[in-house]
Amino acid sequence: MHVRFTSPAADRAVVLLRALLAAAAALVVTFVQDRTPGFALAAFQIFAYATAVLLFADALFVRGRRSPSLSRVLAALYLIAGALCTLLPGDPAAVFHIVVIGWAAAAGAVELIAGIAARRRRPSPEARDAIAVGGLTALLAAVSLVVSPGYALEYAIEEAGRSFTLTGTIIGVGLFGGWAALVAVYLAIGALSPTPQNKPLSKDA
Repeated sequence: MHVRFTSPAADRAVVLLRALLAAAAALVVTFVQDRTPGFALAAFQIFAYATAVLLFADALFVRGRRSPSLSRVLAALYLIAGALCTLLPGDPAAVFHIVVIGWAAAAGAVELIAGIAARRRRPSPEARDAIAVGGLTALLAAVSLVVSPGYALEYAIEEAGRSFTLTGTIIGVGLFGGWAALVAVYLAIGALSPTPQNKPLSKDA
């Protein structure tokens, strides 16, 4: 028999943990200078696996206002994305772009559609969060489509006395980091905001 948590605090904890995972991913890809394809795959894979575990736990143990079916589907998509980072053969730069675009398109569409459907049934913070995160994830997929993994631009900085190369992987990792930062801030604000209280109805004298 499964233990299930049904308090609003459990709901908030899941949202906050998801925000923290996204924030960790954003910090890692922002402050690591050597953004090689291998690093990009490893960073995304760890993020995907960690988020999958959280979402599976949410579906199994937390019975709040979020749909457990949505959590299970998203968890499966994150898990598949993490596994594909290792299973797909080929150049790591190309694998990173393929996995991120596929994951972002699928997860973004699922979460966005589920959020819109939930809002039509009954507007709620959970539906709002799903729409926002799903929309941002779908946008990441669309923007990443225009980035070529084979892109490379050589440039030099005289003050540094050396040349640098801007690659498609660096741009792709930057886009993923920007997405993670936006999602982290949005979810953290939602998790830490006070829950609106229903006002009691007043009786006429």
